[in-house]
Formats: sequence, C-alpha cells, structure tokens
Amino acid sequence: MKTPGADVKVFNKSQKDSEIKMQMNRTKNAARNMIWGAVEKIASLVLPFLTRTVLIKVLGAEYLGLNSLFTSILSVLSISELGIGTAIVFSMYKPIAEYDNDMLCALLNAYKKIYYVIGTIILAAGVIIIPFLPKLIKDSYPADINLYVLYSIYLFNTVVGYYLFAYKAALFSAFQRNDLASKRSAAVSVASNVFQILLLLTTHNYYTYVLVVPLATIITNIANAYLANKMFPKIKCRGSLSKETKHGIKKRIVGLLSFKIYTVVFTSVDTIVISAFLGLTPLTVYDNYYYVQSSIIGFLTIITASVTAGIGNKMVTCSIKENYTDFKNINFINAWLVGWCSVCLFCLYQHFMQWWVGKDLVFPFSTMALMVFYFLLPRITTITYTYREAAGLWWEDRFRPLAATAVNLVFNIILVKLIGMNGALISTLMCTVLINVPWGSAILFKNYFKSSPLPYFGKTLLYIGVTSAAGAVTYAVCGLLPSEGFIYMIIKGVICCIVPNLIFLLVYRKMPEFKYAKQVLFGFLNGFVNKLHGKEK
Repeated sequence: MKTPGADVKVFNKSQKDSEIKMQMNRTKNAARNMIWGAVEKIASLVLPFLTRTVLIKVLGAEYLGLNSLFTSILSVLSISELGIGTAIVFSMYKPIAEYDNDMLCALLNAYKKIYYVIGTIILAAGVIIIPFLPKLIKDSYPADINLYVLYSIYLFNTVVGYYLFAYKAALFSAFQRNDLASKRSAAVSVASNVFQILLLLTTHNYYTYVLVVPLATIITNIANAYLANKMFPKIKCRGSLSKETKHGIKKRIVGLLSFKIYTVVFTSVDTIVISAFLGLTPLTVYDNYYYVQSSIIGFLTIITASVTAGIGNKMVTCSIKENYTDFKNINFINAWLVGWCSVCLFCLYQHFMQWWVGKDLVFPFSTMALMVFYFLLPRITTITYTYREAAGLWWEDRFRPLAATAVNLVFNIILVKLIGMNGALISTLMCTVLINVPWGSAILFKNYFKSSPLPYFGKTLLYIGVTSAAGAVTYAVCGLLPSEGFIYMIIKGVICCIVPNLIFLLVYRKMPEFKYAKQVLFGFLNGFVNKLHGKEK
C-alpha cells in the first residue's frame, strides 16, 4: 500500500527525468500546499475563534489579554532565532536541484545544533525577564493568576519546540511539501482546541487551558519528525559544512537578523506597549481586532508561502525577464485578494465585533479604519518581500528593517502616550509608507530585476486607490442596512463579495495581469472538475 507522500523522496542523479519533473513541479506543489494550508488554517482559526469566545465569556477579557502579552514577550525573545530557519531552507534549494544528499545532511545537522543553542538562549533570557513581569501590566490582573507560574508554562512551550525536532520542518519547506506538515498540524489543532473548550466549560480554570498549549507543541513536533524520517530516510543529521557554505549562511543570517528584529517589533512590541500603558482590557480589544485580520493574513500567507520555494527554484532556472513577468502577475493577484479582504474588513469589522464580543469591546470608527489600513498597506506590498526572500537579498536589505524598527519603537511609545490606541497603529503605518515600501522595493529592483521600481510604485498606488474607492462604495451600500443582527451581517457579507469584485473587474479587465489571473483561475477550476470527473469514472 502506498504511504502518504510516497511520491516525495531524495533524488539520485540516475533517476528518470520524468520523476524529477514530478518531484519539482512548482505549480503542482504550490497548489497542493495552498489547499492543505487552507485546511490547516480553517482548523487553526475556526476552533481557536470558538475557544477565544468561550474564554472571554467564561473567565473574562483580561485572561485573553494575558495570553496575548506572554505570547508577545516570548516572540521578542525568539529574536535569537535570527532567521536561521529561512537561511537554511534557502541553502537547501540548490542541493535539492543538484540531488546533493550529503550537503542536505550537513545543512540539517548544522540546523539541529544551532536550534539547541537557540533554545538554551531563549530559556536563559526568559528566566531573566521573570522579575519584571508585573511592570509590563498597567493596573491589575486576575487575582487567581500567578504571573510567574503562567509565564513559565508559556516559556516552556517556546523552548521545547527548539529542543524537540523543530529543525525537521525545514525539509518540508525546502521540498515544497508543507501540505504534509499542515495535515498533522490541523489534526492537532482541532484536538487541542476541543480539549481546551471542554476544560474551560467544566473546570473554569485558566491553568488547565494553558497546559494544553505545550502538549500540542510536543505532539506536533514528534508527528512531523516521524513523517520527515519516513519520507526522507537518506537525509540524516550528519556531516559538516565547508567554510564557504558557512560564510554564505552567516551572511544571509546577518541580513535576516535586522528583518527578524523588525518583524518582532511590528507584531509584538505593539502588544507590550499597549499592555504597559493602557492595560489588559484595551489590549484584549486590540487583540480581538488583530485576531480577525491575522486570520485573513493566515490564508493570504498560504499563497506566498506556497509559491516562495517555487519562485526560488525558478530564479535559478529561468531568466530575469520571465521572473519579472511572474512578479507582476502574482503581485496583481495578491492586490486583488488583499483589496477585497480590506473592503470586507472595512464594511464588516464593527458589525462583527458587536455580534461577537459586544459593544463594550468595540473600537471607535477612527481606530477601526486605521486597523484596516494597518492590514492593507503591508499586505498589498508583500510580494516584494516574497521575491527578496526567494532571491536571498537579506544582506542587501539589512539596514531597512533596523531603521524601521527604530522609528516604529520610538513613535509607538510617544504616540501611545499622546493619543492612545491610535498612536500604536499610526506609528506602524508611518514605517510602512515612509520606509518599508519605497526602500524594500528599491532593493529588489536594483539587485535582482535591474530596473526602476517606479512602474511598480505606480501600480501599487493604482491598486490602493481602486481598493479605497471600492471600499467607500461598498460601505455606502452596506450603510443602508441596520448595524446589528446576524442576518444583516450575512447580507452585508454577500454585498462585500459582489460590489468590490465588480468594481475591480471593471477597472482591471484590460490589464495583461488580469488576463493571466483569468487563465490561472480557469485552469485551476478545469483541473478540479476533471479530477472530480476522473474519480466518478
């Protein structure tokens, strides 16, 4: 009987060309990764949504705020990972294309040793922070909670991943088979969230809820390690890297370090600053809004994560001109999807939040609008980062994230003190508009495409303008309906599916990128229908 993923194996030079093509088929692997990535996201978002709801209703908003705070603190500590995983996966593309198993083994061995060191660094840094925990929370926190015990559980969850086979996940990414890891992650996510909901309803105890988190991490890592050993039996942790290879990896890591720091500031420091200056309840409101858009981002990321390895492989095998055409086409598809999601957020955010958590945990309109732009601007320009990552331009990009980090951190603290929650969002938007988009795009076009980024900036402004116009029109149409009630929210959702996409169609229909997107869509649908028809036969 054929085992799952049996078509994936480590290649030797003597194998047939047809088998090589099957293994490295970029389109097939990307589509497969997207499908199973979506399944995993549904499992890891729908049930956690129910879990968050139960947690707020059973215990209160402050408990959810603690969860967000400790997760953010440990994300900051994870800076010590330095982006090593990304650098290792990038280094695997070439030996996979050349069927160099010895190099793959040496890379995996180095990855394992480095992860053990990282786990130890995070553990030591995490222990040092323990005495300062009360200073990171303004006012009070739940009386039945021991901050030190709770934090220790979260710290253990972070550290155990580095000690327990986390390095094996690099193989799935490098071989474009993230779908296989996604299946196991989805199964564990479903089981752990069901278990957490049952524990909350029966025990009303926050500690039992939290203890499930490290247990799920352990099970996931063991399951992925078992699958990796089964699928890639020839890739073991053995051998050592040459000085030249080590130098190349170190150079990429140095470039990645600055981006890693910025990513942490972007995603975690906002949370810590809000907790320290505004308190746990405002943090919970922010976290609920961010949870909704991060759920959408999770689905959009499936697309970029699924095609990144294929882009990296194509950069090795195809011309810059071909890759630039692909870049424009993928960027267009991303802009359409991000624009549509942004319109949906703008029109449905407040209605959904009132229905979900009640009016007491809803932002004012101005903060909600900033949250939408907080989502739109970074995501509509994310393809430039995808290509910079695939091209390995971390060294050339090393100064931009550091500049953005400094600006974001300083203005975050200043503006939060002056204008509250809006300040945290405005500081991040400033970094995106003034630093990240122009600087990051210039690096990609100068170092890889060897052309001016001005046409890209023009297209980006077009996409943002069309999205804003579509959002205004759709919001006006939705405004004809009441702002409360589940049925009216569903009707608004239908309007959001129709109106903005019609506007996009009217504006974009003559663009060459639209023609490509239409071909991709029809090709995918035809393949899906043919597959179903084949099964029926």
